[in-house]
Amino acid sequence: MIIKINDNGFLSEFDEANFICVISSIETTLYYPISGVHRDYIRYTPALDVELVFLGKTLTLKNPPVDSSLSPSPAVISRACIELLDVKNLHINAGSFVKPKIPYINLDENPTGRIEFGKAMENSKDLFKYGYMLGKNLEGKNLIIGESVPGGTTTALGVLRALNYNAKVSSGSIKNPHKLKEEIIGKGLGYIKNRKDIFSILNAVGDKMMPVVAGLVKGFRGNILLAGGTQMAAVLAVIKEIDKSLLEKVALATTEFVLYDKNSNLVEIVKDVGDLPIYAAKFDFEKSKLEGLKKYCEGAVKEGVGAGGLAVYAMDKGIKNREIREFIEENIKKWYP
Repeated sequence: MIIKINDNGFLSEFDEANFICVISSIETTLYYPISGVHRDYIRYTPALDVELVFLGKTLTLKNPPVDSSLSPSPAVISRACIELLDVKNLHINAGSFVKPKIPYINLDENPTGRIEFGKAMENSKDLFKYGYMLGKNLEGKNLIIGESVPGGTTTALGVLRALNYNAKVSSGSIKNPHKLKEEIIGKGLGYIKNRKDIFSILNAVGDKMMPVVAGLVKGFRGNILLAGGTQMAAVLAVIKEIDKSLLEKVALATTEFVLYDKNSNLVEIVKDVGDLPIYAAKFDFEKSKLEGLKKYCEGAVKEGVGAGGLAVYAMDKGIKNREIREFIEENIKKWYP
């Protein structure tokens, strides 16, 4: 089932699509528990996520990542949709601590830095240009873009705050460390050199996924489904600052877990950005045989690796949420041996 908000018929013209996932790490996550990812996996999560999506197994470590409640990565949802629809997928490294052991496009070797010191990066404008050039050279009519950036809701909060949005961001944890995120961002915002320049904001408190995705949106000729929650809402805000007209070819797709998250205000943020459709996939994970999937209904994990967008796309093409759930249940022991 797809939940639709401000629907303008976007999905009716969203035919065969390819998937891209942009990964990055954030140095601040090594010092503060702002990510819902289990601490043992924080360095490896982006690489493991895209390995599972691309190959159906992980190579860097034996198992895909889990969150702090030991629930499985949303990459299991993404992989299910990839296999059920045979979706072509490509992956971009924008500074992951650990590089994936699959073919990928490398745009930056170094991770996003210490956002609490206003040192997220120095090259956001270059990363935007690289994303733009890559987007121009991508084939296909439609594109789904996801991300795997542990700690990315904190950078999303920083960018949205700097742009004066009344934002409350989601979290991959059952207990959202919102106070800690606010403290970190409160420090980082003071280092922004020019609040009227989006690249200055990104360099201080953003993450490297953001300018890459914004560039992809500008360069790609077709329609784009941004697959994610409040992190992708922040990307929408970045896109608006760069070129408002680009929003005409974009929609946001996420999971029910982000849409109904009482600790965030995704819909309000997106509406403040512009007149954009929002879609959310409803999974009925409360019916699952797996405790890890049931925990999604309690607030664990929620979203990531393009899970919501891929699920919305799959459901729009006739795949039932039951089929996605059962596919995960049937393959979980293979993915987590």
